[in-house]
Order: sequence, then C-alpha cells, then structure tokens
Amino acid sequence: MSATSFKGRTVLITGASSGIGAALARRFAVAGSRMALAARRVERLDALADELAGSGAPKPVVVEADLFDDRVPPRLVRQVRDELGHIDVLVNNAGVGYSGRFEDHAPEQIEHLIQLNMRALVRLTHLVLPEMIERRSGWILNVASTAAYQPIAYMTTYAASKAFVLSFSEGLWAEMRQHGVVVTSLNPGTTRTEFFDHHGWNKAREMFMKRAMTAEAVAEIGVRALARGKPSAACGKGNRVLAAISALLPRSWSARLTAKALRPAGS
Repeated sequence: MSATSFKGRTVLITGASSGIGAALARRFAVAGSRMALAARRVERLDALADELAGSGAPKPVVVEADLFDDRVPPRLVRQVRDELGHIDVLVNNAGVGYSGRFEDHAPEQIEHLIQLNMRALVRLTHLVLPEMIERRSGWILNVASTAAYQPIAYMTTYAASKAFVLSFSEGLWAEMRQHGVVVTSLNPGTTRTEFFDHHGWNKAREMFMKRAMTAEAVAEIGVRALARGKPSAACGKGNRVLAAISALLPRSWSARLTAKALRPAGS
C-alpha cells in the first residue's frame, strides 16, 4: 500500500498545532485525506486549516482539545464522528517532555506527562478500535521517540513513557493484524520543533539540535511506514543504528552514559 491510499480517508491528529503534528497534517493533505486537527492552541490550528485549504486540500475540522483532561478523549472522538463520520486514521502525536533531576519536577508536571503521553494515547486508541475492527480497516500512528530504546537519566519519565508507547504499539500491531488494522510506532530522534524550547533543556538543547531532522522528514517516514503496515519506524539511518546498538548494550551502560551526558550543572 502507498501513502496515496489515504486519499479520502478521515484522519484525526492530536497535537497538530506545531512540529511533527502540523507536518503530518500537511503530509496527509498531500495524500488527499480529510482531517480533524486537535490541540489546545486553537488559533494555530485555525491558521494551519486555512493554509491547507488554500493549497487545495479539504479544509480540516478544528477541535480545541486539552488532553491533560481525562474527560476529553471521548468528547473529541464523538465530535469528529459527528462532523466527519467514522475515523479511518488516528494519529496520537500529542506529548510533552521534561529534562532534569526527577526530584526537581513538580508532581503536577509528572502527572501531566503520564496523562498526555500514555493515558490519553491509550484512551483514544481504545475508543476508535471497535469501529476499525468491525470495518476490518484502520490505521493508528503513535508518535514515540528514539528515547524509547533505552533508559535515559535526567529524562527518566519521558523516556519511560515513550518506551511504553513503543511496546504498546508493537504488541497491538500483532493483535490487530488479523482484523485488518495497522498500528505503527513512529520513533523520531531529535527533530527541529518547539520541543526543546521549553521544559528546562538548557545546555542539552544545543547538543541534541546538532543532529536534528526536520519535522517534514519525520512526517514523511511516519506516513510511509503506516501505509506499509510496519509495526515501528526509527527516523533516519543514524537512529536506526542507535536502535540496533541499544538492543545489544546492557541497559545499565545506557543509563550511565546518558547520566554523564545530561547531568545538570551543579549535580
């Protein structure tokens, strides 16, 4: 199957206001998909919807959705179904990450990360799957990270959440094969987005950005992997090598190496 097979499909993308989410929206627009774009920053969604409509694509439906609220996923799915019909493709892109000592993070920060990176993703997936199974057709793209491949000191909760997304996606991919539903984990490395502009990255930002990919390149890899039915896709040759090496190294080595590289000043 090629990416052009998403023509006319209804796609719901979370975290679509910027970065990889916005790039995925542009990629699905090229494929001729109908879209619902969800995020908290509705003014950015409106601008993106106008941009896509101006390029000749069907104008996306814009949904203001704060997925930090556990009550929002069912409301979001219901609204998209009401406006566009059944959901053919779910893209779970919304996420957040923090850097620094675990004990320095406020409890609400940790709860927000768990809610957005894992709970909302699982809830949305669970909500759309029954109809996909019944139709024997559907695609779910979960945006994880190369952080999923190993423990990372000073990014402990973020890396653990992305390891969950990768494992969840690959296991569900195997379950869903008999039902005609594809589940793919997209695992980008450092990407040129707003991600490193917030949440205390400090000096680590410069180190990461030296080898960053564009959001557009990541989106292209993600849509193609989904169209081909892959369980997961690391973005770029370097990250594929990293994934292979991480599988061979003792996990304690990875943890110590990252602790040395990412230790905050004064620690």
